[in-house]
This record gives sequence, structure tokens and C-alpha cells, in this order.
Amino acid sequence: MAGYVIRGGQEGYNRLLVLAKVHRAGTLALFDRAGVGPGMRCLDVGCGGGEVTFDIATIVGQTGSVVGLDMDDVKLALARDLTKQRGLSRVEFRHADVMTWTEPESFDMVYARALLQHVTDPVEMLSRMWAGVRPGGVLIAEDTDFERAFCEPPNDGFDFFIRTYVALLVERGGDANVGRRLFGYVRGLGVSDVNVSATLRPFSFGEKKALVLSTLEFTSAAMVAEGLASEAEVAAARESMSRHVDDPDTILAGPAMIQVWARKAADG
Repeated sequence: MAGYVIRGGQEGYNRLLVLAKVHRAGTLALFDRAGVGPGMRCLDVGCGGGEVTFDIATIVGQTGSVVGLDMDDVKLALARDLTKQRGLSRVEFRHADVMTWTEPESFDMVYARALLQHVTDPVEMLSRMWAGVRPGGVLIAEDTDFERAFCEPPNDGFDFFIRTYVALLVERGGDANVGRRLFGYVRGLGVSDVNVSATLRPFSFGEKKALVLSTLEFTSAAMVAEGLASEAEVAAARESMSRHVDDPDTILAGPAMIQVWARKAADG
């Protein structure tokens, strides 16, 4: 896995809650199109704080089950606490390195969101995810295309963030625009029937509009450490983008989320 560039822990968990709100409607619609339903055994790879994992649990119901994998112990502990609070008996959170995880033909659905941008070899990751799908099951992945992000009117701080975040992931071996490549990557595994869609959501106010600003804050240390920006440049970008976010006459859209899904033949 590439060096993960977004700060984790409790603050990272709180940021992921906002991320989940931004993308929840699009992800739920994706699960519906892909045929996720009651009784399925599912895996959420790189589950973070588990908000999508909990949504999957609701969809599969008491006859199904879902496992969430992540390497951040703080987020996993918070997710397990919520599992107990919500009385969910068919949800399991495991600490795991997704780069070594392998469970061939173990799940009816294997899923990842915003994970593959951080992976040095997304094709290999997708190959292991596909291998984890049982005959008749489905692989689902969604990830970012940062070049589709925009704000109106234009903002120097926003442009700085997009440009520097893309460069940061390249520096760490990732790809902030991996979303546009997912269709080809899955086809390259020999999968013939691959479906694709996308979501892009602009916001005019609130915490969802501020998500990109928080991502700048949570990646600024890595940007400085890699020599891609000075602390003064990051501070100036943060101030510029803060003004844009606080202005009720502006809009801001984070990266497009490109979605792919493919079902494995029932005979394997």
C-alpha cells in the first residue's frame, strides 16, 4: 500500500463520518443496482469507521452478515463500540493489512470505497477482491477522480489543494484519479461484464461543503514532508478556501466518485 496520506485516529474518524454523509446516497443506489440484498455475506475492504459497513448490514438483514477490514485500530474500536450500541450481531470488524489480505471465494459481495487511490498496485488489489467473490457474487468498487472536482467561482486555495493532493498521491505511489481507470482495470482481469456509473455532488453550505477543506488540513503535514508545499503555502490555501466555504454565494464539489461493479458467473 502507498504511504497513507490522510491523518487517522479520532479526528480522522470524524472526517470519515462527513465523507460517509456526502457519498451515502450514491453508494446506496450503487448497492441497489449491483443487486446487494438480504442474506448475503459481504466484505467492506478499508472500512474506516464502518458507516458503509453498517449500511450493508441493514441491507443484508438478519440472514446476512458483513465484515469490515481496516488497519486503523482507533477507527475499528469506535466502529465496534457502535456495533454494540446498535445491537448488531452480524457485523464484524477486523484489523487487517489489506495488502496481504486474501480469502478466496468467501463472500457474496466484496466492496471498497476510496481505498484504491492509496494502493500502489490497484490491479493486484482488485484481483484479490475478485478472487474473494464467490460464484454468483459481485465485486463493487468506487473511487475518486480529483480532476472532476470544482468550485465556483474559482478559488486559489481550492486549486492549490487539488493540484498538490494529486501530486502527493503520486509521490506516495497512489493515484487520486484512479476512479476513471477502474473499468479498464476490472476488464483487464478477464471480467467481460463490467458496469460503470459516477456521482458528483456540489454543495453550497455546511460540513459537506467543507469536506475538501478538512482533507487539506488532514494531508497538509504529508504535503510539507514531501516537499510539495511550504507551511506558509498550506496556510494561505487554507485561508483562501475557508473564505470560499463560508461564502453562501459559492458552491464546491469534491472529486467525482466513479463506480464499477461486476458479477461472477454462478459456475465460477
